[in-house]
Amino acid sequence: MSVRKLRLTLLAILFVVGLTALLAEAILRLFPSWYTEYGNNIYYRYTQDKNILTPEPNQNASFRNSCYNIPEIKINSVGYRSYEWDKLGTPRIAVLGDSFVEGKQVAENTYFAAALRGVLHVDVLNFGVSGYGTIHEYLQYIRDVRSYKPKIVLLFFCTFNDVNGNSCKLLTGGSMLSCASIENGSVVVDEKKGQKKIKSLVNFLYRYYKTSLFIKTVFIQHRIDARSKEKISVMPDDYYAYMPPKGDWPEAWALTEYFLKELKRETDKDNATLILMPVVEHIRMVKSVDEELKKTLGVEAPKGFDPEYPVRWLAQTAQKNNIIFYNPEPFFRRYRDDHNLPYPYFSYRCDGHWNPLTHFLMANLAAEFLINNGLMANKDNALAQAENNLRRAPREILGIAAYKAIYEDGFYNGHVK
Repeated sequence: MSVRKLRLTLLAILFVVGLTALLAEAILRLFPSWYTEYGNNIYYRYTQDKNILTPEPNQNASFRNSCYNIPEIKINSVGYRSYEWDKLGTPRIAVLGDSFVEGKQVAENTYFAAALRGVLHVDVLNFGVSGYGTIHEYLQYIRDVRSYKPKIVLLFFCTFNDVNGNSCKLLTGGSMLSCASIENGSVVVDEKKGQKKIKSLVNFLYRYYKTSLFIKTVFIQHRIDARSKEKISVMPDDYYAYMPPKGDWPEAWALTEYFLKELKRETDKDNATLILMPVVEHIRMVKSVDEELKKTLGVEAPKGFDPEYPVRWLAQTAQKNNIIFYNPEPFFRRYRDDHNLPYPYFSYRCDGHWNPLTHFLMANLAAEFLINNGLMANKDNALAQAENNLRRAPREILGIAAYKAIYEDGFYNGHVK
């Protein structure tokens, strides 16, 4: 084939591809579907001045899994799932954590920070961002959170993946988040600044080019549906947080303690009270760990597997570093048994994140703890309200429809009552 014919052929191919792309885009915009309007379309960005990952501001997004759909997730003008922070009163509470705190698995105004605000009647700022570990919460605090001058900083620690999320050696999945390592006895932070522009370009395409969002959502939903049905027969790396550390894990635990200590030092500078709380995790709520691993993963519990290990480590580390520690999990086990709560207890059948019942109970439990320990005033008799809420039955809190959807093989549509 001559050079001229080759060029014409290539131009023809490019023309057909371009025309197809334009037609696909036009069709998706003229006939919007769930895949372009209600998919997992929360977009994240790195702020240039603070270099921390947060949701892009002013979004009205949505989130879906194989057993629930959250049709409306509002991101405020500074990039967090919360109300607008332009007129804040005092005192105020900052809530730090990962996806459990961000709460995109539940509807508007039912996630932890919103529910806590409703009980205490003070400003509760939701700084939760999916994927965060202790290093990210530390960087977020010194670069962003402290400017809001919180009186109390609640740090929710996810023992499932916060530890390995701090370590460059253990962080997996091509994460763009910062990580750290220990070199010659010193902690070295890798902020991965060179990858941010690529991520921003991908987010731009997903946000404004419907065809790319359609492809992404179809692919992700296929993976979600497939993962909900398969048993991988191999214990995921994250689960090694529940075992005595070996390999690269001792360094990851050391890094975790380092950033907890640094966060405590910074909150002390600001006369803020830091409170460390483990996330109520599904693996510690089940009645038989062995049965759960076989059911969900198809694996036997390895020797030394102990889901309580990281909670004990957190309690000891908090005590050693003069950090207030509160473990809410004993309450949740009692609540499970007192109300004969069925599986999956405080999460979803398809997702280990908190369902709306857990956010509600956790908010009232935190309010009770803060008031009883003199950290917050009993404004408008909030303590009595919290105590009453903690006695309420699951069906009363959720409503019959939501209860059936979550606990009786329904599809939860993002609404309570």
